[in-house]
Amino acid sequence: MAKLLAEAGIANVIDAGVSPELETWRIRELAPDVVLFVDAVDLGQSPGDVALLEPGDLRAEGFDTHRAPLRLTMEYLEAELGARCRLLAVQPGDARREAPMCPDVRRTAESLARMLVDCLLARGG
Repeated sequence: MAKLLAEAGIANVIDAGVSPELETWRIRELAPDVVLFVDAVDLGQSPGDVALLEPGDLRAEGFDTHRAPLRLTMEYLEAELGARCRLLAVQPGDARREAPMCPDVRRTAESLARMLVDCLLARGG
């Protein structure tokens, strides 16, 4: 989705990959009012289904050697920047890492990107 937004001319899009906590410095430099994370999340729904989640909706446990839980990253940014953080969660067809995007999820990603572009352009950026 980051690529679709960037191609549409939307500035301040960061593709954080699997470690968004490593991009907090970039986010801090931008000093946004809102930070929207977009990620595949097993919602227990049909592929392509979407949910808008707040930090408290996510679990706080689950550290491993490379990645902190997204909830902690979101809470950190809210505390440090005063920004509202949300997760736009999309149910994948296959939740395994590096699994190809199924057609339902691709359609959802393209629709969400168009909606975000429309909203951002309507408010000037």
